Amino acid sequence: MKSFYLTFLPLVAAHGYVQQILLGSNLVDTWNPYKDPQKSPPVNKISRVFKDNGPVTDGLFTTDAITCNIGRDGKNNVPVSATAIVPAGSTVKFLWTDWQSDHPGPILTYLADCKGKCSAFSGSTGKVWVKIDQAGYNANEAVPWASKRLPTQNSTWTVQLPSTIKSGEYVLRHEILGLQRTNKNGSLAQFYPGCHQITVTGSGAAELPVGIALPGAYQPDDKKSIFLEYRDISATKPYTPPGGPVWGDNGWSS
Repeated sequence: MKSFYLTFLPLVAAHGYVQQILLGSNLVDTWNPYKDPQKSPPVNKISRVFKDNGPVTDGLFTTDAITCNIGRDGKNNVPVSATAIVPAGSTVKFLWTDWQSDHPGPILTYLADCKGKCSAFSGSTGKVWVKIDQAGYNANEAVPWASKRLPTQNSTWTVQLPSTIKSGEYVLRHEILGLQRTNKNGSLAQFYPGCHQITVTGSGAAELPVGIALPGAYQPDDKKSIFLEYRDISATKPYTPPGGPVWGDNGWSS
């Protein structure tokens, strides 16, 4: 039994999820897949429920599991009733579980406008996901891959919400893509998405442009962003994360 425990522990440590989010000055606990399912009465958090700390792999990322992670009881991407209030333009900090993984890859953050209540919005159909932040491979950094910088930042990743976005309810989707097994000998992409429902306040009027569909935008034949040898990436051979451009970053217009 002891030897099993020692071999199992690194497997658990190799995965992770966002356990809290600092939305401006509002620190919010997110879904805990190991404690919250047992609570009675059921918890009502802003996160769409997911099964565990493992990834969505290449066998599932073309299904609705990629939208907000693999759900429980065979149901993926189930809306919740709670949201957390955050002013437009706020700094958002995603506090991951202890991320010590050797998972080189990008970190991506998207928004989807619920067009009303997020409790009645899926997000698994239509081009509703707009990227607001991304980091892939930066040769100028001491640790070039974004996901491998996460442990050096206390497993915390910081983004900023668009300052001109109109008020309303949105789904904030934050994701790590692990490329460690996606070469020609592995072909095993590891996506770690999570979705959190927020209510944006403020006087902005900007609406999100047409974005990407999830599922749909990530494809098995993508050898530029998903299925590649990460060790081939360098300052002279740059990496392009999947999911299109960042809103306002010479990409979609506002």
